Amino acid sequence: MALSSSAFAAARGASGMTLDQIRDAAGVKSISTYVSHEDNPGAFRLAEIEGMYQTMKEPAKSLLRDAVCEIFLPE
Repeated sequence: MALSSSAFAAARGASGMTLDQIRDAAGVKSISTYVSHEDNPGAFRLAEIEGMYQTMKEPAKSLLRDAVCEIFLPE
């Protein structure tokens, strides 16, 4: 099953974070790395997702949880 990047993009948008802020939260070295991960969500590491989650507020956290479930608990 191909994973959709829309849930990660939605969480990022709902967080109101800039690409620089989300990159820092994820702990990746460049914006292009973050964008690449967002385009291919299976490339995210759990530590990156945890960093993003810790910096987000609801409803962005809920959207990020949904995105993670899409990776680990596909229907």
